[in-house]
Amino acid sequence: MNIRTTLILLVAALLGLAGIMGYRKYQEMKDAQKRHLGAKIYENYPVNDIARITLRDSTAETVLERDGGHWLVKDGGNFRARYSVLAELLASIYEMRSGQEVNVRKSGYQQLKVADPDDVTTNSGQLVETFLPDGTKASSFIVGRTKARSMEGMQGGAFDPGDLFVGQYVRLRDEEKPMLVKTIFRVAPQPEFWRDTTVLKVKKDEVTRLEGPDYVLSGEEGDLTLPGGEKPNSGALMRLLEPMVNLNARSAAEETKEMKEVLKVRLKSGLNYTLSGLGEDGAPCYLTVKAGFEAPDRGTNEVTSAEKALDLKTADEAEQYNQWFGRFLYEIEKGSYKKLFIDKSILTQPEKSEEDSEEEGAKGTPFDEMEDVEDA
Repeated sequence: MNIRTTLILLVAALLGLAGIMGYRKYQEMKDAQKRHLGAKIYENYPVNDIARITLRDSTAETVLERDGGHWLVKDGGNFRARYSVLAELLASIYEMRSGQEVNVRKSGYQQLKVADPDDVTTNSGQLVETFLPDGTKASSFIVGRTKARSMEGMQGGAFDPGDLFVGQYVRLRDEEKPMLVKTIFRVAPQPEFWRDTTVLKVKKDEVTRLEGPDYVLSGEEGDLTLPGGEKPNSGALMRLLEPMVNLNARSAAEETKEMKEVLKVRLKSGLNYTLSGLGEDGAPCYLTVKAGFEAPDRGTNEVTSAEKALDLKTADEAEQYNQWFGRFLYEIEKGSYKKLFIDKSILTQPEKSEEDSEEEGAKGTPFDEMEDVEDA
């Protein structure tokens, strides 16, 4: 072997070694950049600073926006957002960790429902984006369908239904490959999913006092009576309490209107609500609610530390209610408005006797007075 051949072989060997070294270096860099299984998707997600959330698919879009300490559904009705679901969503993004990558081409996005809503009109995914107060995007990903564990081999065995779901397909909007994460997202792009329409929710047996424009009802264990022990009309009292069990609104707005009617409700805990209304003249019926707290009368008994702690907790509930609900004016159903704002004459109507009920039943229904019509 001459010197020239030796040199050529040596150069080739050096080039090959350099290639191997370069390839290994490339692989090391690639592995370093690759997201590890179980790693957080958003390493330093500023969950407490998020000020805006948008949710969208090919059919609908919802914008949730923080206004001070309140989250509103920005769809024209200004309803508060369902805070528990919203908090769950932000916590899920904060905790979302990378799972198994799915080797699928763009044509397979629709099957996993991780297609961008802008690219397709059917079977697209749900785009979820969150923003900081200055408009900076904090996260952007597409939620696809959930993946359920196969039922094969589970027949006849005991299992937790929750174990059926093994994850959800998610694709970061700036990445091609979707992944299967353990998180199951509760999201929907429809505004109605996010609206918190509840204005007031009390238990009937917790009410110890009702004060209207010209009457007072008080008593324990739901046994409310007029002054002097006179019992109110049971049907009227039931109708009065009914809307407060779960009072919902059609819309909510931060407006100022002069409220004329007042109903005060006090609960065993000392929590109380003042309801002011306006309406029933053919126009929409409006309602505002303010919460307060007055410690229950415990007689001559010394207040225990547990009772003090409970009082502080209830007083905080009243404050939180006013911060979350008290600033809004609500449009409610006219039927609910009429039930809430009644006068004393309704409550003092005599109870119907069994004979009266039988006479009404004997009158029959309007259908009894209709003549038979022969078929043509």
